[in-house]
Amino acid sequence: MIYRSHRGGVYYTPENTMPAFKDALEKGFPQIETDPCYTKDGVIILLHDQTLNRTCRNKDGSKIEKTLYRKDLTYDEILEYDAGIFMGEQFKGVKIPRLEDLLALAEGTDTVIVLDKRIPTDNMAPLFDLVEKYKTKVSFLCEDFYRVDTVLKRFPNARIDYDGVPSGEDFEKVLKCVKPENLNVWLYMDKPNFSWLDARRKASKEKCEAVKKVARLGIANICNPYDLWEAYSFEPDMIEV
Repeated sequence: MIYRSHRGGVYYTPENTMPAFKDALEKGFPQIETDPCYTKDGVIILLHDQTLNRTCRNKDGSKIEKTLYRKDLTYDEILEYDAGIFMGEQFKGVKIPRLEDLLALAEGTDTVIVLDKRIPTDNMAPLFDLVEKYKTKVSFLCEDFYRVDTVLKRFPNARIDYDGVPSGEDFEKVLKCVKPENLNVWLYMDKPNFSWLDARRKASKEKCEAVKKVARLGIANICNPYDLWEAYSFEPDMIEV
């Protein structure tokens, strides 16, 4: 069983920060998922939300009253905010990191950094350039063949974590183009927090069995021990926690 750390860790460390990534590496997670995205000045940072407000605070720890959209801020402006103190005083002073910081940290390890799809498919060249700069193992999260094809044109042997609909013509194209040993297919637990998700991407016994015939199966959206116990029943190859 392979375990993937969600945003580096969201339970005891501030998500998508260097303390979270260091903790996941120290614990020996084979994979770490994270969310690269652009700032206003084109720096690739690691942040899940469109805004800073949920995970960031002012330097004094107070709540940020104004809505701060990541795309409207330069990296230097983003560094004015604290990305750790909301999880406790021990994380005071932690900043939103750059993808480059994580790639440098994980370089030389066996841990695969899974890059979620916050960056638009039509603007991935800077991301590719940064990945190429390091020898860090990475995988690209994709939900359609267009993104998979875009990745493979630059990196023909790329690892792909596919979380689109695992059936139909688009998926068949993915299976033909990605080497089996490089393909992970993810389904999501059917829980209230993901009620908005296309039902075709949610785990069921039938869908899981079908995926396991063509690729490694991953189960995501594990939020508590009960979900984890249910996820085991699908007999996946990977679980995201």
